[in-house]
Formats: sequence, C-alpha cells, structure tokens
Amino acid sequence: MKLEKYEDKSKKKRKIVLISISVIVLISVSFLLYKTFASFTESVEFQVMNGKVDYFGNSDIYFAFYQGDKELEEMPEKDNEDNLVFSHGECDNGANVEWDSEEWAPLVINLKNSKTKCSLYFNRPIELGKDILPVENGDGLYAVTHDNLEELSSEWNKTEYRFAGVNPNNYVRFNNEIWRIIGLVNVKTESGNIEQRIKIIRQDGIEGQKDFGAYSWDFNQDNKISNDWTNGQLKDMLNGIYYESTIGDCYQEIKTKTNCDFTGNGDLPKGFNKTARKMIDSEIIWNLGGWNGNHAAASADMIYEKERGTTVFNSDSISRPIEWSKTTDIGNKKNGVALMYASDYGYAVGREVRSDCLIKSLSDYNKNNCNTNNWLYTKKETRLLMPQSSDSSNIFLINSAGYVYSSFWASDRMPVVWPVIYLTSNTKITWGTGELNSPFTVSLN
Repeated sequence: MKLEKYEDKSKKKRKIVLISISVIVLISVSFLLYKTFASFTESVEFQVMNGKVDYFGNSDIYFAFYQGDKELEEMPEKDNEDNLVFSHGECDNGANVEWDSEEWAPLVINLKNSKTKCSLYFNRPIELGKDILPVENGDGLYAVTHDNLEELSSEWNKTEYRFAGVNPNNYVRFNNEIWRIIGLVNVKTESGNIEQRIKIIRQDGIEGQKDFGAYSWDFNQDNKISNDWTNGQLKDMLNGIYYESTIGDCYQEIKTKTNCDFTGNGDLPKGFNKTARKMIDSEIIWNLGGWNGNHAAASADMIYEKERGTTVFNSDSISRPIEWSKTTDIGNKKNGVALMYASDYGYAVGREVRSDCLIKSLSDYNKNNCNTNNWLYTKKETRLLMPQSSDSSNIFLINSAGYVYSSFWASDRMPVVWPVIYLTSNTKITWGTGELNSPFTVSLN
C-alpha cells in the first residue's frame, strides 16, 4: 500500500485567510500613518527653532503649512510674491508656537513629546478701512473724521477708524490672549512723524490680587497725590513687572503695597511674552492733555482735541508734562503700555444712537443708551489716562453708570485695570473674522 501525506485543506484555507487579513491590516496601518504625517514635513532644525539643544536626540517635529484652509507644499519665503505673513500656529501634545519674524522661523514652546505635529498658517494682511469696510449702522468699523478740529496740526490724518457698537467683531489674539481692537488711530512718534497705528485693549481687565484688592493710578508718595502719568505707580507696574512678566511691587492707596506675580504662576495673568514685546510700539508719544472740570462736559470730538492739547495743571511749584515719551518719563519705564482715553470710549458708541451720542457730552453717556451701545462700557469703574487740569491729583474715569467724570483722586482704589497698547507699524492683522471664536491674529512682517 502506498502512503501519502495527508493534507488538511481547511487548514490551508485558514492560513490564506490569515495572511490576507494581515496584509490588509498592514496596508491600512501604513495608509493611516501616511495620512497622519503626509502633510507634515520633518524638521531637522529643532535646536534652532526652540532655542534648546537636541531635545530628543532625533529632531522629529513635523510641520504642515496652510494659507487659510488650503494646504501649501512648503513654507512661504520671507519676502514672497503673494505677500503672505505668518498668521498663527497650532501644535498637538500641548506644545504651542511663537514666531521669530527676524529669522522667519517658528519657535516651538512647551515641547514635551517626540513626533509633535504643528500646523503653521500664513495669510495676507488685513487693512482697516480697505479689507474691513466702515459701516453706517450696527456693530462694526466706523470712520471718524476730524475736519472741524481747528487746533490740531494739519499733518493729522483727517480720518481714523474705530470699532463701535454693542459687540463688534474686533477680537484679536495677541500675547496668547484675547484683546480687542479699538481702531486705527492718529499718533505722534518719537521721530516727530504723524502716523497711524492699530490700538488694542486687553479683553479681560487685570483685577486686584486675592487679599489685596485693587490698584492705584498713583499712591500717596511723600504725602502727595499726583495725576502725572509719567511718574505714576500704575505706569511703573504696567511697564515694569507686567511688561517683563516678573514679580514686584503693586501699590494701593496710602502707600499700601504687595508683591504682584505676573509670571503666570500666581493669581494674576502672565505678562507679555517675547514676541508680544516686539509688537508693542515704544516709540509712540502719548498725549496727556487734560480737562478743567469735574465732569467731561464735552463731546468725543472736543475731548479728543483736549487730550492732544496743552491744558494741564500748573502752579508755582508743579508743572505737569503734556506728553509721555522717553524724554518725559520718570523712572525709565517707557515701554508703551498705558490706559485708554476718554475719547476712545466716546467714539466706541454705535448703532442707531451713534449720531446723537457723538454730539452729547461724555458726562451724559448714561442717557439715551449711549453706554449700552458701547462695547467699552463694562459696568465697572474704568480709570482713564486723562488728568484733570484744574487739580493736581484728580483723574478721569468711566463710572459704573457709564458716564465720564473726575472726582476721584489718583490714589483711590481701581478695581480693574485694562492695559492699552499701540502695535508697531510692521505688525499686521491677519486671518479670522474678528469674532470671539475666530479672532484676528497679529504678525510681525
């Protein structure tokens, strides 16, 4: 009898099925990995981009590049034909991106995991008044003309642009925070030029620390209260420890002080990062002209003119400066962080009440819905930069009812501070709709 090897055909079929399944799984996994990383280019410049030395030994951080929703094959060059500038970046694994405009390279911060993926977005700059057009009613950007301001120099641009209304789309991501655009505003520079700058204000005010309360515009120094911003303690705080993201003294009335922590590790928000500091224009001259009454019994246009005027408190022993600049600053803290003007508040009223409100006194903005149609109305006392010219210690504020007046000493407690800055001329607005969930971003060109 001839013996033959028995062949289990069912086992052979199972083997074929298993091999087929394995091949399908391998192809699927390969495709998934391809789809996951195909859009991302591996970086071999990790040490340069985050300023640290070879974090993982193998520099495996991946970048993908976009213009809006359109994927780009490579990162745009610094001086590209399409005039694209860096808009913003997003990373996984908890990392985030800052941008070095000089090196034209991303700075990856808080990088903890290998194979981190970052998407970099590039867009064309947005210009107020051109890409974002003025409206005649509702919430949005309004044109403000200064044809009738005879005392102003003829060099001043006759048209500014201000966001106004209840909630205009003027949200902007700056310093990894949400700020809001006040508008495109006339300024004087240290070089003597008359130019226009984008002016922004922090969306969330800086509140007093726990168990400390509020801040003072100026505390009782040598038993004197001063409405001189160039020598004010709030000026020193905003342009010192807040600007530098450090810890130092904060002041309250009658010389009460404590340590304020702007490092991001305390109760207060973190101060400015390196990229944000480059965008703050420290060459702007801030006007310190005052008003001589307890109430701002003047329209927005009149107050605008007075802020840029020469009326300040003067006596035999005291003479207030009319400008805050590098030459007038006391304490070497000229970094360009201040407060908003009364006119900023006046011009921020919008909708159907705007025309009526703009001819009213700011001291009457609690009437006829001038306050409720104004996005800068917070229902909290808001100190302003403008001093009272008939007194050496009083400053102007927006009170909780929404009108502007001055019956508070500069040393009185300020529950919330809203920092205001001008962006440098090479800072561009890009991307987004300006809505809170889709804010504009800023980038150095």
